[in-house]
Amino acid sequence: LILFRAFSLPEGYSDYHSSVAAPVKGDLSPVQVQPEPQPVQEKTDNQELLQNLQDKIAKLENELASKNKRSDTKDEPEVKESKTKVLAVLGAGAFRSGQITVEEGLMNEVKDLVPVILTSPDERVIIEGHTDSLPIKESMDRRYSDNMELSFLRAKAVALILEKNGVPLDRISVIGYGDTRPVASNDTPQGRLENRRVEVKLVPGDREF
Repeated sequence: LILFRAFSLPEGYSDYHSSVAAPVKGDLSPVQVQPEPQPVQEKTDNQELLQNLQDKIAKLENELASKNKRSDTKDEPEVKESKTKVLAVLGAGAFRSGQITVEEGLMNEVKDLVPVILTSPDERVIIEGHTDSLPIKESMDRRYSDNMELSFLRAKAVALILEKNGVPLDRISVIGYGDTRPVASNDTPQGRLENRRVEVKLVPGDREF
């Protein structure tokens, strides 16, 4: 847009010569009018304000969702993890070396386990037999071929006591480990005494052993 400043001659002025231009006061050069600047800063401020509002809304939605999730979790019943329970370790002289005979004292200990087992009908009874590392001697009557079989027969003897005192046989599992799981050194008499043992455990019905 180009404008010219307007001017006027004094009224009654007629002595005008075309060869001499009368001095004109004022600047007749064209003046360019700049367009008004756009409100860039104001637009940017509005965008930032909108973004801040959106961020706050998203944060509130996340907090609400987390609160609802915690509330739902509290309403759920607590699930207790089932673990294997060791009821007894029958050892420390319970069995003589190379023997499976259950002494009277050991038999009473086994009988005392029956009420505890019967109050947990959904759990299995695992009986593990163990021996020391001494090999079966040639002088024995060879009723068992090695320590693995000896450990199994020791565990079976305990299982039969439980069965005779009311524990269903289908709940009982018997395992012989021989000398593969010592709890003490087999280099000393005391260590071998501790390794000759039978362990009675309760295991959840859905758990492998």
